[in-house]
Amino acid sequence: MAAPQLIVVSPRGSGTPLLTEFTAALGYSSYGTMSGVRPAGDARPGPGTGPGQGPGPGPGEVYPLLVASYGQDRAVRLLRRRDEERDELKSAFQEAVSALWRVWWTRLGQPVTLTSPLDPGLEGRLARVPDSELHRLLPGRGCWYVTGLDLQRAEAGFLRAWHADRQPPVIFHHRDVRDRIISQIQLLSGPAERVGSLPDHLIYRDIVSALPTMDARITLALTDPAFPGMEEARRCQWLARHPAVTVITHEELAGPAHGGTTEAREEAVTRLLHATGHPSLSPDSLSSDSLSPDLPAPRSGDGDDLEVGVWRRHFTPAHERIFSRLHSDLLPGPSALPAGSN
Repeated sequence: MAAPQLIVVSPRGSGTPLLTEFTAALGYSSYGTMSGVRPAGDARPGPGTGPGQGPGPGPGEVYPLLVASYGQDRAVRLLRRRDEERDELKSAFQEAVSALWRVWWTRLGQPVTLTSPLDPGLEGRLARVPDSELHRLLPGRGCWYVTGLDLQRAEAGFLRAWHADRQPPVIFHHRDVRDRIISQIQLLSGPAERVGSLPDHLIYRDIVSALPTMDARITLALTDPAFPGMEEARRCQWLARHPAVTVITHEELAGPAHGGTTEAREEAVTRLLHATGHPSLSPDSLSSDSLSPDLPAPRSGDGDDLEVGVWRRHFTPAHERIFSRLHSDLLPGPSALPAGSN
């Protein structure tokens, strides 16, 4: 049975857009916001929307969330509304989804804004839902992309519940930290609209943009412990070692279009299918022929951003010495690296 929800931990600069093509092909909507609140103008259908209009709630998903959010009496009243009065139902359901996202995001240890347009009573009721049940209230099929899953920040009850039943599945998607550094520098050196709203990105865009050369920017990234993504990389190391976490690297998914191999890509996709319980392909029947119709080919035309080993064109011997002294512990063992990666 396919897992209804996934958690993907993908440190910044790991080539996440490539992985989202695979998870989208498996039917998952990609989520991940700073506030944990459903964005204004989100086009996802609410309850009562007809078939074929997008990834709305599935059968049996509306009532449990309404009960948890508003109590059984109001949930029943909302569901008994006549068709011409169903705007109230849609509004109540969408507000419940927004509050649920915020509670879920908080339990994952992700940053949320202090202020919220949501009813604090609604958020408080959902926050009291047992950890083992909360993810089952999330409607649709969601893939929750986070840049880190810090054991010191994630909610303790969530970690205990995941330890007990391994749900939702956790996938650790990462990339050679040297390529991640280059990716982050290129992002922070680019147009302001690409940076987004992550606070440290906003601050470090100012800092990186003030440096005159790529050499100086790499030196900053290697020597400043607060440079975006570096501390995350250290706090994610447990994911690479935990037997219940599925590990997939960007180098594997890159494929020939971006400097990887077809064989490594197919092996990584096989692990992804096993982790998600993809219902259309059994583990025993997986083959390269059966994968190709269901999953997208690697994207092309992305330049340096997805290339394997792009750091080699930018690191000087001085950078390599700094990296070896301060960050060599962030590299995987030799057996985990593709040929020619060192």
